[in-house]
Amino acid sequence: MKELDSRAWRAFHRISSRLLPHLGRQVTAHSGISSAEYVVLVALYEAPFPSINVNKLAVSLGWEISRMSHQISRMQEHGLVFKEQNERDARCFDVWITDKGKQIAESAIPLQSLEINHCFSNVLTPEQMKSLIEISDAISSHMKEHHPTTKKEQ
Repeated sequence: MKELDSRAWRAFHRISSRLLPHLGRQVTAHSGISSAEYVVLVALYEAPFPSINVNKLAVSLGWEISRMSHQISRMQEHGLVFKEQNERDARCFDVWITDKGKQIAESAIPLQSLEINHCFSNVLTPEQMKSLIEISDAISSHMKEHHPTTKKEQ
């Protein structure tokens, strides 16, 4: 059983250490933004409301609040997002995607989808994808139950 554990872990690690960096390089190559900027822009672009509380955005992406705050500040400097203090709570900030950020997201999403299809969806059978979803759900549920990252998860 120990051999199977090791092989499974190494297989998972190969995916995360090869696929995710590759996708990050691709988004930079075709859109000129980092993978972190891409993730934030897509979240803001697809959000149901025009603005999002920075802390809530961090939680939804599984990021530390300090990392999100620094990322948003850098993105604001590049004109991709705009942030301002929340009107109801001066301790919090809300963030919006700018027109420039929307244009980049609109051009990056289809290109990134093609790359994801090429390196992920087109490589797996429907049965393998279903298994991967089950695996991800099992690990995510365990992490949420036994190793929560926020007080809301506890």
